[in-house]
Amino acid sequence: MGQFKQLGATPSDDQLAAFSRQQADAQRLMATGLIGQATVESLRDTGMTINDNPQIEFDLLVTVDGREAYPVTHRQAVSRLVLANFQPGASIPVRVDPADPTRVLIG
Repeated sequence: MGQFKQLGATPSDDQLAAFSRQQADAQRLMATGLIGQATVESLRDTGMTINDNPQIEFDLLVTVDGREAYPVTHRQAVSRLVLANFQPGASIPVRVDPADPTRVLIG
């Protein structure tokens, strides 16, 4: 008794586990992902932040050698300092999961 938890002040175990999985996926894609390019078709702020960086939902047109360009919707936290680099029409580097080409990592 006497212990109070402010709503939203501390991430839940589920949120921490999800963030941990996302970090592991990002590291795996950086190490083993196919190198590709993507054109930003549109982007939206999801209203969520991770380490004070907004999570953005991107509509991308992804190109990887040997494949036709294909659309992907992807969410990723982006530093506010570089957000201007991701405006519609921008070409950005991506890493693509060879087993699931809809899974990408910007960067």
